[in-house]
Amino acid sequence: MTPNEKRFALIAAGILVVASVTGYVGTRIALHHGPTLDSYGNEVGGSFRLMDSTTGTMTDQTFRGRWMMVLFGATHCAEDACTPALTSMSAALDKVDPGKRKAVIIFVSLDPDRDDAERLRLYGQSISPRVVAGTAAPGPLADLAKEYHTTVEKRPDPEWTYAMQMSPRFVVMDPETRYAGTVDATLSADAMTEALKKIMAPKD
Repeated sequence: MTPNEKRFALIAAGILVVASVTGYVGTRIALHHGPTLDSYGNEVGGSFRLMDSTTGTMTDQTFRGRWMMVLFGATHCAEDACTPALTSMSAALDKVDPGKRKAVIIFVSLDPDRDDAERLRLYGQSISPRVVAGTAAPGPLADLAKEYHTTVEKRPDPEWTYAMQMSPRFVVMDPETRYAGTVDATLSADAMTEALKKIMAPKD
């Protein structure tokens, strides 16, 4: 290797290190930036700020104008319940929103220690383009779960040491971020479709 080639290799390596450190620090800052929650006068649900699966920050306002189906859980989900629930909701939305422009699934991971940005990206990608996954620091997550009337609960797991309990229902927020109802997360895709048709039907 010539001196110029060595110099180029060192510069390239240095750039990679700086980029990696910057990305890590940015993720940690986003993760620990505690949101100030606003219920917007809702009985259930309201504002949120999460580190999304691209290491950026997403809020409820990111999706304003679209229906949001909000589910809490983790990639290490108790009883492997999260993947079937998200898959069924995605299939249901494909029927009520075939153009894929009106609705999105917000999956909130309650396990920030294990669910980093890359893991969340791959997890959402494995289920559906509709699934947008994010997380936050433990304190803000507990506040957010309370806002959405669910809890943060760990369950012992023989394979993973522990797993996070999935919230029992999807909380449905309308395009104006108003609480519109809930859908049982254990329903079949067809049953979710019928529930969504009622919730999302135009109001007189």
